[in-house]
Parts: sequence; structure tokens; C-alpha cells
Amino acid sequence: MMPRIIRTRHGDFCLTLSTTELLRGVARCWPMGLVQSSATPPQFGIVFQRGDREMHGIKMQPADTPTEDALALHYVNRLLIAAALPHYLQKRHAGVLIPCAYFKEKSPGMVETGIALFMAPDPRRNQVSTPQHQAMGFDEVLGAGAATMAFDMLGAIAQVSKEMQLPLFAAIGLDLRPRLALGGLIMYFIVEGSNLLVVKDKIDEQDAVWATLVHAGYSALPYTAMVPAEVP
Repeated sequence: MMPRIIRTRHGDFCLTLSTTELLRGVARCWPMGLVQSSATPPQFGIVFQRGDREMHGIKMQPADTPTEDALALHYVNRLLIAAALPHYLQKRHAGVLIPCAYFKEKSPGMVETGIALFMAPDPRRNQVSTPQHQAMGFDEVLGAGAATMAFDMLGAIAQVSKEMQLPLFAAIGLDLRPRLALGGLIMYFIVEGSNLLVVKDKIDEQDAVWATLVHAGYSALPYTAMVPAEVP
């Protein structure tokens, strides 16, 4: 099935089969690991919950918005994440970053839709967050260096919002939350060190994310379908 060519308005984008080495790098850094099915081809899950222990992420939250507006904002958030990836990678962080757009229904007709970042700094690297970022307390839960990883990605998102003239919502909070408190997650990418892996489980070739990646400078990326997983 690989490679897979996606035609976009900015040019062709190719999904190639991920290497075993790259998957091992993700599994090594991610505290809860990966699981693999016996299907052919194998299906992978990245574990967000083991028993009563759950991965936490940092969410950048807007005010609740009507469903129609939230759907448009959710679409823009996915594009901003894709466009921001080259800028984040320039920071050369060690470890895993999973940037997600999330969508959580609140009161009838109102939705919270923002951006959530899950980090797992590489335990083999002596990383620290800046004193300003340490004050947020994120490193205590997510590991040394996690706060700076998050702020570098959020800074990259703000940068591409201006460059692409795409609106970035006004955040009313930046908080640490367990994965299940965020509602539905849209997971397209996993960053592992200097590597970028596409993990969207169902590929829609009309999705504007692919054109955004080509515009950002990518013509091909490794691919392995993954979904958030829970194990006893």
C-alpha cells in the first residue's frame, strides 16, 4: 500500500512506510508505550491510559463557542498545527510531542475546541525548562523540559497564524488536563526528536492539512496509522 501519493493544490505529498527504528524511538520515550494488533497490516495504538493512570496534556483553551463557529475553529487549528511543525523542529527538542486539536461539547449548542499538547521528554537527555516556564509547574508532571517543549510549539503556532493570516483563538486558559477530560482528539502527527511521523488513522486525500504540509516544505513523510489506546 505504500507509498501513497496525495495530490494537493501546492503539489504532490507522499506518505511512505515508517521504519521500525522510528516506531521504537516513539515507544522508548512515550511512558505508556505502544500496542500492536495482530491484523495485517498491523494496527498501532499509542497508550494514553493504563489502568487508572492517564497521560496528561497541556491544553490551550478558548471560550466556548456555538457549534458552527467551533467547527470552523477546529479546522483552522488542524492547519495551524501542521504549519507550525517545521518551526518547532528547529528547536531540536529530544523526546516525543503529540500536538492535537480537540473538540468537546459543553452546554447544548456550545463547544470548547482548542489545542492540546502531550509531551514526553527524552529521559536520557538532561533537559530543563526556562525559569519562567518552570513556574507553570508542568515539568513536575510531564518531565524536565516539557514546559519549554510546549511553549516552543505554541509559539510556532502563533507565528504561522500571522504568516498564513489564519485566526488564532484568544486563549482563556493554559492548563494541565488528563486526556479523557479533553473530549475528542484529532491526532495527525507524532514528533520524535528530529523526526516527524504522520499517524492519522483514516486518510482523507481532500484534507487541507496535506496541502498545508506541502506549503510548509514537506514533499514526503513516514506514515503509520495510530489511535489513542487504553490498556488494563
